[in-house]
Amino acid sequence: MNISLAARCAGRVRSGLLSGSRAACLRPYALPIQYQHQISSRTTRILLPKTQAFSVLSARQNNAPQNPPPGPTQGQEQEQGQPEGQPPPFPGRRQQYKTWILFNLAGLSAVIMFALVLKGAPSDQNAVINTSSFSPFTITSKEQVSPTAFVISVRAGDSPEKGKPGSTKPFKDAWAYGLWSVEAKQPQLQIARHYTPLPPSSSDNNSNDEAELRFLIRKMDGGEMSTYLSKLGVGEQVYLRGPHPSFDIEKRLGFAENAVFLAGGTGVAPALQVAKRLLEIPIPEQEKPRVSILWANRRGADALGRRQASGVGGKVQGWITSLRGDAAEAKEKRDVKEQERSDEASLARQIREMQEQHPEHFRIAYFVDEEGSFINAESLHAALSPPPSSSPSPSPSTTPIPVRQPTPLLPPASTCPWHSPMLLTKLPDANDSSRRDINCTCARAAPKSYTAAHPGAKPGANLVFVSGPDGFVGAYAGPKRWYKGGEMQGSLDGVLKGVLEERDKKGGEGQRENWMVLKL
Repeated sequence: MNISLAARCAGRVRSGLLSGSRAACLRPYALPIQYQHQISSRTTRILLPKTQAFSVLSARQNNAPQNPPPGPTQGQEQEQGQPEGQPPPFPGRRQQYKTWILFNLAGLSAVIMFALVLKGAPSDQNAVINTSSFSPFTITSKEQVSPTAFVISVRAGDSPEKGKPGSTKPFKDAWAYGLWSVEAKQPQLQIARHYTPLPPSSSDNNSNDEAELRFLIRKMDGGEMSTYLSKLGVGEQVYLRGPHPSFDIEKRLGFAENAVFLAGGTGVAPALQVAKRLLEIPIPEQEKPRVSILWANRRGADALGRRQASGVGGKVQGWITSLRGDAAEAKEKRDVKEQERSDEASLARQIREMQEQHPEHFRIAYFVDEEGSFINAESLHAALSPPPSSSPSPSPSTTPIPVRQPTPLLPPASTCPWHSPMLLTKLPDANDSSRRDINCTCARAAPKSYTAAHPGAKPGANLVFVSGPDGFVGAYAGPKRWYKGGEMQGSLDGVLKGVLEERDKKGGEGQRENWMVLKL
């Protein structure tokens, strides 16, 4: 036999003795690779000497003591369930299985514990409304307050978790903040519009229901969202997202005492929000800020509460009634029937309540396009001017409330985020809640000459809000500026710019008024 061929075959088979007179033969036997090298080397050494018979060598090997390669014995193989003649399992595989199982059990336990902690921790996941997705609200009532406007009331549904009512904490925080809105979705067109909730009225039965919201909506020709909402009935659902905070009224007002609103149409809703927030501050009545609303509508029937306001003899609203003229008064009388129906509306009653509760600090004037009365420079000067030291009493049984002297205001610092008109024009949005941790810098930057002349001066700014359609805002305060997909306040323009510049010239070096215009 060829030696090289025999050596190669010896690496794949092992020798064994057979019964009888036959010589030793080769029986095929598959061995693990780790043992093949040892058998192949040993067989090669055996086959090299040619002077000895192969059978003799095989007999010597069988008689010699066996030195098997290290590994488990036959008894161990049978005990471990390994068949005889098969290679041993991979060392450490059982230990790897144990490690893998323990690792997965530890990970599963950590996930369960984390889920339990999140479920028990206070969060807004169980809230009735959130800022990331639209939540369903059910329409509970719908009231037609004028030929073109209606008030819709919606109530939040329960939490998706069964048996757990949804949290109304977002609404509590929003009402405490002051000025905010929500988005309503039109599901067919997939569009959304911002709407400002009306403040709850003390005379409403559901005024303490924190999960209910009221909206003043005017149906506009071609308005996709208002048309959609006007077709919904009681019991149907509307989807809302929010709340979205706007300007921080208290921080921007500071120690100033005047908040004036120029409202066009449904823009009266944020004006009533601001009035509720400022007039319900738990301080003495004479120390509360004054809220003045100039409300413009196209039709007299939309001027809710006007007839009752005029009926008090001009004592509450005399600061502006004389500016409307006799023609407007005559036109108003011709619309008595519509006005009587409007006076029964919930919003009209709410406005009258605010006038009765805060006669010295809440005043409202009405302007109607079809009657020829408009908000002009003269009416703006009347609204921005301080009232007399003591206003007359709306009724003989009511004692007049003396109006305290205004607090002198510091000049607004150019670096102050709350009182600087220059920085206001550069704001990327109207959300002041993200800037609440920034402090006012007016006191640190005030000139010593001014603080010496006015030792009691404090930081603050009187506020003028302009809310309504874009054309209305642009006419009185200048248009907003679009920048990187968002609306910026933009520079001041329009009728208010000329009025405020004129007041600054008249004031001279005297006490500052610090008027700031906010566009909604």
